[in-house]
Amino acid sequence: MAKSSKGESFLSVVIGGSAAFGLIVLTRRAWDACHVVLNGNISNGTTLFFVGVPVSFVVNIVLFNVVFRIMRRGKGGKWMMPLLAATIAITIADLGLFSWAGTPDTLPGTCPGNVPPWWPASVPT
Repeated sequence: MAKSSKGESFLSVVIGGSAAFGLIVLTRRAWDACHVVLNGNISNGTTLFFVGVPVSFVVNIVLFNVVFRIMRRGKGGKWMMPLLAATIAITIADLGLFSWAGTPDTLPGTCPGNVPPWWPASVPT
């Protein structure tokens, strides 16, 4: 793939980084609501900061770049549809990451399946 432009890099960091921040906040709220404890020696906040933040930032930024470039190939100056496709891909990936890490049903918690009561039933986890 060709080198990305400054605008594409900016968009990937802003959109991917914002989605990653939202995922971390959502996961933390879910863990707090369901009293999920990952490890007795390490706090949940430390785990999210040192594991969750880097993983979510890398996944979101790389996914944005891949989808944006694939959708933009051969389209000249068009950028709206690739931007929409990349945003939808990030949303789906973040829902998958939240379902996997944000609601770990193998860990003890007070909510059934560690799904918080405020999570909409229409959105699967």
